[in-house]
Amino acid sequence: MSISSGKTVRLNRLFNPADGKAVCVAADHGWMSDPTPNVMNLRKILEKVVQGNPDGILVSFGTAMRMTDLFCGKGSPALIIRADWMNMPRLGGSNTSNILPVTNFKKKATSFAKDALLMGASAITIYYFIGYSDEFEALNIEQNAFFAKECRKIGLPIIIEPMAVGGAVTGVNIAETLIVSARIAVELGADALKIPYTGDIKTFAKLVDEAGMPVLVLGGAKSDNPRDALELVDEAMQAGASGTVFGRNVTKASDPRQMVADIVDLVHRGKSVDEIVGKRAYEHVRLKAIPANCTGCQICVVSCQAKHLENYGNSRARLKIKIDYGNGEPQNSKPVVCTLCEKCVSVCPTAALTINDHGYLTLNSELCSRCGDCVRACPFDVIWQDADGFPVFCDMCQGDPQCVRNCPSNALELIQKVRI
Repeated sequence: MSISSGKTVRLNRLFNPADGKAVCVAADHGWMSDPTPNVMNLRKILEKVVQGNPDGILVSFGTAMRMTDLFCGKGSPALIIRADWMNMPRLGGSNTSNILPVTNFKKKATSFAKDALLMGASAITIYYFIGYSDEFEALNIEQNAFFAKECRKIGLPIIIEPMAVGGAVTGVNIAETLIVSARIAVELGADALKIPYTGDIKTFAKLVDEAGMPVLVLGGAKSDNPRDALELVDEAMQAGASGTVFGRNVTKASDPRQMVADIVDLVHRGKSVDEIVGKRAYEHVRLKAIPANCTGCQICVVSCQAKHLENYGNSRARLKIKIDYGNGEPQNSKPVVCTLCEKCVSVCPTAALTINDHGYLTLNSELCSRCGDCVRACPFDVIWQDADGFPVFCDMCQGDPQCVRNCPSNALELIQKVRI
Protein backbone atom coordinates (compact mmCIF):
# COMPACT_ATOMS: atom_id res chain seq x y z
CA MET A 1 0.00 0.00 0.00
CA SER A 2 1.39 3.41 -0.94
CA ILE A 3 1.71 6.32 1.48
CA SER A 4 -1.08 8.15 -0.35
CA SER A 5 -3.29 5.10 0.18
CA GLY A 6 -2.51 5.28 3.90
CA LYS A 7 -3.71 8.87 3.96
CA THR A 8 -6.92 7.81 2.22
CA VAL A 9 -7.52 5.06 4.77
CA ARG A 10 -7.10 7.52 7.64
CA LEU A 11 -9.36 10.12 6.04
CA ASN A 12 -12.03 7.45 5.56
CA ARG A 13 -11.78 6.62 9.25
CA LEU A 14 -12.51 10.27 10.05
CA PHE A 15 -15.01 11.06 7.29
CA ASN A 16 -17.83 8.54 6.99
CA PRO A 17 -17.37 6.92 3.55
CA ALA A 18 -21.15 6.63 3.17
CA ASP A 19 -21.70 10.40 3.00
CA GLY A 20 -18.23 11.97 3.17
CA LYS A 21 -19.10 13.84 6.35
CA ALA A 22 -17.67 13.98 9.86
CA VAL A 23 -18.81 15.04 13.31
CA CYS A 24 -15.79 15.83 15.48
CA VAL A 25 -15.39 17.23 18.98
CA ALA A 26 -12.56 19.58 19.98
CA ALA A 27 -11.24 18.85 23.47
CA ASP A 28 -7.78 20.43 23.16
CA HIS A 29 -8.33 23.53 25.32
CA GLY A 30 -6.54 22.37 28.45
CA TRP A 31 -3.05 23.60 27.68
CA MET A 32 -4.17 26.90 26.19
CA SER A 33 -6.93 28.20 28.46
CA ASP A 34 -8.14 28.28 32.04
CA PRO A 35 -8.57 25.12 34.16
CA THR A 36 -12.34 25.24 33.64
CA PRO A 37 -14.64 22.31 34.59
CA ASN A 38 -14.66 21.00 31.03
CA VAL A 39 -10.86 20.80 31.25
CA MET A 40 -10.54 19.40 34.75
CA ASN A 41 -13.28 16.79 34.23
CA LEU A 42 -12.23 15.90 30.71
CA ARG A 43 -12.27 12.12 31.00
CA LYS A 44 -15.80 12.01 32.37
CA ILE A 45 -16.96 14.43 29.68
CA LEU A 46 -15.25 12.55 26.85
CA GLU A 47 -16.76 9.27 28.03
CA LYS A 48 -20.17 10.89 27.50
CA VAL A 49 -19.04 12.38 24.18
CA VAL A 50 -18.06 8.93 22.92
CA GLN A 51 -21.58 7.68 23.75
CA GLY A 52 -22.92 10.26 21.26
CA ASN A 53 -20.99 8.48 18.44
CA PRO A 54 -18.76 11.24 17.05
CA ASP A 55 -16.50 10.44 14.11
CA GLY A 56 -13.42 12.00 15.70
CA ILE A 57 -12.12 13.80 18.79
CA LEU A 58 -9.37 16.43 18.78
CA VAL A 59 -7.09 16.37 21.84
CA SER A 60 -3.62 17.38 22.93
CA PHE A 61 -0.78 14.88 22.73
CA GLY A 62 -0.78 14.47 26.52
CA THR A 63 -4.50 13.72 26.60
CA ALA A 64 -4.05 11.19 23.81
CA MET A 65 -1.45 9.38 25.92
CA ARG A 66 -3.59 9.41 29.06
CA MET A 67 -6.90 8.47 27.42
CA THR A 68 -5.85 6.02 24.73
CA ASP A 69 -8.64 3.64 25.75
CA LEU A 70 -11.28 6.04 24.42
CA PHE A 71 -9.92 5.57 20.90
CA CYS A 72 -9.52 1.79 20.92
CA GLY A 73 -11.94 -0.77 19.61
CA LYS A 74 -14.29 -1.10 16.70
CA GLY A 75 -16.57 1.89 16.32
CA SER A 76 -14.45 4.18 18.50
CA PRO A 77 -13.87 7.76 17.34
CA ALA A 78 -10.83 8.66 15.24
CA LEU A 79 -8.02 10.34 17.15
CA ILE A 80 -6.98 13.83 16.01
CA ILE A 81 -3.98 15.42 17.71
CA ARG A 82 -3.38 19.15 18.11
CA ALA A 83 0.18 19.70 16.92
CA ASP A 84 0.68 23.30 18.04
CA TRP A 85 0.07 25.67 20.95
CA MET A 86 -0.89 29.33 21.16
CA ASN A 87 -1.52 31.77 24.00
CA MET A 88 -4.48 33.72 22.56
CA PRO A 89 -7.01 32.44 25.16
CA ARG A 90 -4.95 34.24 27.82
CA LEU A 91 -5.10 37.61 26.07
CA GLY A 92 -8.67 38.38 27.05
CA GLY A 93 -8.50 38.82 30.81
CA SER A 94 -9.24 35.24 31.83
CA ASN A 95 -8.40 33.83 35.24
CA THR A 96 -5.18 32.40 33.88
CA SER A 97 -4.10 35.74 32.44
CA ASN A 98 -4.08 37.18 35.97
CA ILE A 99 -1.46 34.60 36.89
CA LEU A 100 0.39 34.41 33.58
CA PRO A 101 -0.07 37.77 31.84
CA VAL A 102 0.41 37.83 28.07
CA THR A 103 1.76 40.80 26.16
CA ASN A 104 2.43 39.26 22.73
CA PHE A 105 0.54 36.71 20.68
CA LYS A 106 2.68 33.57 20.26
CA LYS A 107 2.33 30.08 18.84
CA LYS A 108 4.67 27.11 18.69
CA ALA A 109 4.74 23.67 17.12
CA THR A 110 4.57 21.05 19.86
CA SER A 111 4.20 17.60 18.30
CA PHE A 112 5.80 15.99 15.27
CA ALA A 113 3.62 14.33 12.65
CA LYS A 114 5.47 11.05 13.19
CA ASP A 115 4.69 11.14 16.93
CA ALA A 116 0.98 11.56 16.17
CA LEU A 117 1.11 8.64 13.71
CA LEU A 118 2.78 6.39 16.30
CA MET A 119 0.08 7.38 18.79
CA GLY A 120 -2.53 6.05 16.36
CA ALA A 121 -3.85 9.41 15.17
CA SER A 122 -5.94 9.62 12.03
CA ALA A 123 -4.95 13.27 11.51
CA ILE A 124 -3.27 16.27 13.08
CA THR A 125 -4.57 19.81 13.34
CA ILE A 126 -2.52 23.02 13.23
CA TYR A 127 -3.51 26.70 13.34
CA TYR A 128 -2.98 29.22 10.55
CA PHE A 129 -3.43 32.79 11.81
CA ILE A 130 -3.99 35.65 9.40
CA GLY A 131 -4.48 39.35 10.14
CA TYR A 132 -2.30 39.80 13.24
CA SER A 133 0.96 40.89 11.56
CA ASP A 134 3.02 40.04 8.49
CA GLU A 135 5.77 38.48 10.61
CA PHE A 136 3.33 36.32 12.56
CA GLU A 137 1.57 35.17 9.40
CA ALA A 138 4.93 34.28 7.84
CA LEU A 139 5.70 32.07 10.86
CA ASN A 140 2.32 30.39 10.45
CA ILE A 141 2.92 29.80 6.75
CA GLU A 142 6.32 28.25 7.49
CA GLN A 143 4.98 25.95 10.20
CA ASN A 144 2.02 24.81 8.13
CA ALA A 145 4.18 24.11 5.10
CA PHE A 146 6.62 22.09 7.24
CA PHE A 147 3.83 19.98 8.80
CA ALA A 148 2.16 19.43 5.43
CA LYS A 149 5.46 18.16 4.03
CA GLU A 150 6.04 15.82 7.00
CA CYS A 151 2.47 14.51 6.77
CA ARG A 152 2.88 13.74 3.06
CA LYS A 153 5.96 11.67 3.85
CA ILE A 154 4.13 9.37 6.25
CA GLY A 155 0.58 9.41 4.85
CA LEU A 156 -0.98 11.32 7.74
CA PRO A 157 -3.80 13.81 6.94
CA ILE A 158 -3.35 17.40 8.09
CA ILE A 159 -6.32 19.57 9.02
CA ILE A 160 -5.38 23.26 8.87
CA GLU A 161 -7.38 25.67 11.03
CA PRO A 162 -7.41 29.21 9.57
CA MET A 163 -8.18 31.91 12.13
CA ALA A 164 -8.73 35.59 11.26
CA VAL A 165 -7.51 37.68 14.20
CA GLY A 166 -5.74 40.96 14.88
CA GLY A 167 -6.11 44.63 14.06
CA ALA A 168 -6.34 44.05 10.32
CA VAL A 169 -9.52 41.99 10.76
CA THR A 170 -12.83 43.79 11.19
CA GLY A 171 -16.50 42.91 11.12
CA VAL A 172 -16.55 44.21 7.55
CA ASN A 173 -13.77 42.04 6.12
CA ILE A 174 -13.73 38.94 8.34
CA ALA A 175 -15.82 36.80 5.98
CA GLU A 176 -13.63 37.62 3.00
CA THR A 177 -10.50 37.14 5.14
CA LEU A 178 -11.66 33.64 6.13
CA ILE A 179 -12.35 32.83 2.46
CA VAL A 180 -8.82 33.96 1.51
CA SER A 181 -7.26 32.06 4.41
CA ALA A 182 -9.10 28.88 3.38
CA ARG A 183 -7.66 29.10 -0.12
CA ILE A 184 -4.15 29.70 1.27
CA ALA A 185 -4.48 26.69 3.59
CA VAL A 186 -5.39 24.54 0.59
CA GLU A 187 -2.34 25.82 -1.27
CA LEU A 188 -0.18 24.87 1.72
CA GLY A 189 -1.26 21.24 1.40
CA ALA A 190 -4.22 20.82 3.77
CA ASP A 191 -6.31 17.67 3.46
CA ALA A 192 -9.26 19.30 5.21
CA LEU A 193 -10.08 22.60 6.90
CA LYS A 194 -11.38 23.41 10.38
CA ILE A 195 -12.68 26.97 10.16
CA PRO A 196 -15.07 29.44 11.85
CA TYR A 197 -18.46 30.15 10.31
CA THR A 198 -18.42 33.31 8.21
CA GLY A 199 -21.78 34.44 9.54
CA ASP A 200 -24.11 33.61 6.67
CA ILE A 201 -24.82 30.80 4.22
CA LYS A 202 -23.85 32.75 1.10
CA THR A 203 -20.29 33.63 2.15
CA PHE A 204 -19.67 30.23 3.74
CA ALA A 205 -20.83 28.54 0.54
CA LYS A 206 -18.28 30.65 -1.33
CA LEU A 207 -15.58 29.54 1.12
CA VAL A 208 -16.50 25.86 0.69
CA ASP A 209 -16.58 26.20 -3.09
CA GLU A 210 -13.20 27.91 -3.31
CA ALA A 211 -11.62 25.42 -0.89
CA GLY A 212 -12.64 22.44 -2.99
CA MET A 213 -11.97 20.04 -0.10
CA PRO A 214 -13.72 18.93 3.10
CA VAL A 215 -14.56 21.91 5.33
CA LEU A 216 -15.42 21.36 8.99
CA VAL A 217 -17.07 24.28 10.77
CA LEU A 218 -15.99 25.01 14.33
CA GLY A 219 -18.38 26.05 17.05
CA GLY A 220 -16.72 29.07 18.66
CA ALA A 221 -17.80 30.37 22.05
CA LYS A 222 -20.28 28.43 24.18
CA SER A 223 -23.87 29.41 23.41
CA ASP A 224 -26.35 29.65 26.29
CA ASN A 225 -28.99 28.06 24.06
CA PRO A 226 -28.13 24.69 22.46
CA ARG A 227 -30.47 25.51 19.59
CA ASP A 228 -28.16 28.37 18.52
CA ALA A 229 -25.29 25.91 18.07
CA LEU A 230 -27.49 23.48 16.15
CA GLU A 231 -28.70 26.23 13.83
CA LEU A 232 -25.09 27.16 13.08
CA VAL A 233 -24.44 23.54 12.10
CA ASP A 234 -27.57 23.50 9.98
CA GLU A 235 -26.58 26.65 8.07
CA ALA A 236 -23.02 25.40 7.52
CA MET A 237 -24.32 22.10 6.13
CA GLN A 238 -26.69 23.97 3.81
CA ALA A 239 -23.64 25.88 2.56
CA GLY A 240 -21.85 22.64 1.70
CA ALA A 241 -19.76 21.95 4.81
CA SER A 242 -18.57 18.39 5.37
CA GLY A 243 -19.23 18.45 9.10
CA THR A 244 -18.22 20.02 12.38
CA VAL A 245 -15.49 20.28 15.00
CA PHE A 246 -17.38 21.65 17.99
CA GLY A 247 -15.59 22.23 21.30
CA ARG A 248 -17.12 24.10 24.22
CA ASN A 249 -20.66 23.82 22.84
CA VAL A 250 -20.21 20.09 23.45
CA THR A 251 -17.77 19.80 26.36
CA LYS A 252 -19.59 22.47 28.39
CA ALA A 253 -23.07 21.25 27.46
CA SER A 254 -25.31 20.02 30.26
CA ASP A 255 -25.53 16.71 28.38
CA PRO A 256 -22.48 16.22 26.09
CA ARG A 257 -23.78 12.88 24.81
CA GLN A 258 -27.07 14.38 23.70
CA MET A 259 -25.37 17.39 22.08
CA VAL A 260 -23.13 15.12 20.00
CA ALA A 261 -26.08 12.90 19.08
CA ASP A 262 -28.02 15.97 17.95
CA ILE A 263 -25.18 17.12 15.71
CA VAL A 264 -24.89 13.59 14.30
CA ASP A 265 -28.60 13.73 13.46
CA LEU A 266 -28.06 17.00 11.59
CA VAL A 267 -24.88 16.05 9.75
CA HIS A 268 -25.34 12.36 8.95
CA ARG A 269 -29.10 11.86 9.05
CA GLY A 270 -30.24 15.14 7.53
CA LYS A 271 -32.70 15.95 10.31
CA SER A 272 -33.84 19.54 10.80
CA VAL A 273 -33.28 21.54 13.97
CA ASP A 274 -37.04 21.58 14.57
CA GLU A 275 -37.19 17.80 14.31
CA ILE A 276 -34.39 17.43 16.85
CA VAL A 277 -35.61 20.03 19.32
CA GLY A 278 -39.20 18.91 18.91
CA LYS A 279 -38.45 15.28 19.61
CA ARG A 280 -37.16 16.24 23.05
CA ALA A 281 -40.35 18.00 24.04
CA TYR A 282 -41.44 14.84 25.81
CA GLU A 283 -38.07 13.54 26.91
CA HIS A 284 -38.22 15.33 30.25
CA VAL A 285 -35.21 15.58 32.51
CA ARG A 286 -34.71 16.71 36.08
CA LEU A 287 -31.88 17.72 38.38
CA LYS A 288 -30.20 15.18 40.59
CA ALA A 289 -27.87 16.04 43.46
CA ILE A 290 -24.81 13.91 44.24
CA PRO A 291 -23.98 14.93 47.83
CA ALA A 292 -20.76 12.90 47.93
CA ASN A 293 -19.27 15.19 45.29
CA CYS A 294 -20.38 18.48 46.85
CA THR A 295 -17.63 20.68 48.30
CA GLY A 296 -19.95 23.44 49.48
CA CYS A 297 -18.33 25.97 47.17
CA GLN A 298 -21.69 27.68 46.36
CA ILE A 299 -20.78 28.12 42.68
CA CYS A 300 -24.08 26.52 41.65
CA VAL A 301 -26.02 28.97 43.81
CA VAL A 302 -24.12 31.99 42.52
CA SER A 303 -24.53 30.78 38.92
CA CYS A 304 -28.28 30.45 39.43
CA GLN A 305 -28.68 33.98 40.76
CA ALA A 306 -26.41 35.42 38.07
CA LYS A 307 -28.46 33.72 35.36
CA HIS A 308 -31.85 34.94 36.52
CA LEU A 309 -31.11 38.26 38.24
CA GLU A 310 -27.91 39.24 36.41
CA ASN A 311 -26.13 39.95 39.68
CA TYR A 312 -23.92 37.96 41.99
CA GLY A 313 -24.96 36.59 45.36
CA ASN A 314 -26.60 33.56 46.91
CA SER A 315 -29.70 34.88 48.68
CA ARG A 316 -32.06 34.88 45.69
CA ALA A 317 -31.11 31.61 44.02
CA ARG A 318 -33.52 28.82 43.13
CA LEU A 319 -31.50 26.11 44.84
CA LYS A 320 -29.43 26.00 47.99
CA ILE A 321 -26.56 24.22 49.68
CA LYS A 322 -27.37 22.50 52.96
CA ILE A 323 -24.40 22.27 55.30
CA ASP A 324 -24.33 19.90 58.26
CA TYR A 325 -22.28 21.00 61.24
CA GLY A 326 -20.59 18.95 63.93
CA ASN A 327 -18.72 20.45 66.88
CA GLY A 328 -19.35 23.85 65.36
CA GLU A 329 -17.51 22.93 62.14
CA PRO A 330 -19.00 22.11 58.72
CA GLN A 331 -18.90 18.35 58.22
CA ASN A 332 -20.57 17.83 54.87
CA SER A 333 -22.72 19.66 52.36
CA LYS A 334 -25.23 18.79 49.68
CA PRO A 335 -27.16 20.64 46.99
CA VAL A 336 -30.89 20.95 47.50
CA VAL A 337 -32.68 21.35 44.18
CA CYS A 338 -36.10 21.17 42.58
CA THR A 339 -36.76 17.57 41.56
CA LEU A 340 -39.95 18.38 39.63
CA CYS A 341 -42.01 16.39 42.11
CA GLU A 342 -44.99 18.55 41.03
CA LYS A 343 -46.39 19.00 44.54
CA CYS A 344 -46.52 22.73 43.94
CA VAL A 345 -48.55 22.10 40.80
CA SER A 346 -51.01 19.82 42.60
CA VAL A 347 -51.77 22.33 45.36
CA CYS A 348 -52.10 25.43 43.17
CA PRO A 349 -55.78 26.47 43.52
CA THR A 350 -55.88 28.40 40.23
CA ALA A 351 -53.78 26.09 37.99
CA ALA A 352 -51.27 28.90 37.55
CA LEU A 353 -48.36 26.48 37.88
CA THR A 354 -47.95 23.84 35.19
CA ILE A 355 -45.30 21.60 33.66
CA ASN A 356 -44.92 22.63 30.02
CA ASP A 357 -44.24 20.41 27.00
CA HIS A 358 -40.50 20.69 27.59
CA GLY A 359 -40.78 19.45 31.15
CA TYR A 360 -40.09 22.75 32.93
CA LEU A 361 -42.18 24.36 35.64
CA THR A 362 -43.92 27.51 34.36
CA LEU A 363 -46.17 30.19 35.84
CA ASN A 364 -49.16 31.96 34.33
CA SER A 365 -48.99 35.17 36.34
CA GLU A 366 -52.48 36.21 35.25
CA LEU A 367 -53.92 33.17 37.00
CA CYS A 368 -51.68 33.36 40.06
CA SER A 369 -53.47 34.51 43.24
CA ARG A 370 -50.13 34.83 45.10
CA CYS A 371 -51.52 32.68 47.89
CA GLY A 372 -48.19 31.01 48.72
CA ASP A 373 -49.59 27.47 48.78
CA CYS A 374 -46.85 26.31 46.40
CA VAL A 375 -44.16 27.71 48.68
CA ARG A 376 -45.54 25.85 51.67
CA ALA A 377 -45.99 22.63 49.69
CA CYS A 378 -42.42 22.45 48.42
CA PRO A 379 -40.71 19.63 50.35
CA PHE A 380 -37.27 21.05 49.60
CA ASP A 381 -37.98 24.71 50.44
CA VAL A 382 -36.63 25.95 47.09
CA ILE A 383 -39.67 28.02 46.09
CA TRP A 384 -40.02 31.54 47.46
CA GLN A 385 -42.13 34.62 46.74
CA ASP A 386 -40.78 37.81 45.20
CA ALA A 387 -41.62 41.34 46.34
CA ASP A 388 -44.91 41.19 44.43
CA GLY A 389 -45.89 37.84 45.93
CA PHE A 390 -45.32 35.74 42.82
CA PRO A 391 -43.56 32.37 43.28
CA VAL A 392 -39.93 32.09 42.17
CA PHE A 393 -38.81 28.58 41.25
CA CYS A 394 -36.34 26.56 39.18
CA ASP A 395 -37.17 26.73 35.47
CA MET A 396 -34.23 24.50 34.47
CA CYS A 397 -32.75 27.54 32.66
CA GLN A 398 -34.90 26.44 29.69
CA GLY A 399 -32.87 23.29 29.18
CA ASP A 400 -29.32 24.37 30.06
CA PRO A 401 -29.15 24.54 33.88
CA GLN A 402 -26.29 26.82 34.86
CA CYS A 403 -25.87 25.01 38.17
CA VAL A 404 -25.04 21.77 36.33
CA ARG A 405 -22.85 23.44 33.74
CA ASN A 406 -20.75 25.36 36.28
CA CYS A 407 -20.44 22.86 39.14
CA PRO A 408 -16.69 22.12 39.39
CA SER A 409 -17.13 18.83 41.25
CA ASN A 410 -20.01 17.19 39.34
CA ALA A 411 -22.31 17.35 42.34
CA LEU A 412 -25.27 18.02 40.06
CA GLU A 413 -26.41 16.23 36.93
CA LEU A 414 -29.36 15.89 34.60
CA ILE A 415 -31.22 12.59 34.59
CA GLN A 416 -34.31 11.31 32.81
CA LYS A 417 -37.55 12.23 34.57
CA VAL A 418 -39.74 9.17 34.96
CA ARG A 419 -43.23 10.01 33.79
CA ILE A 420 -46.15 8.09 35.29
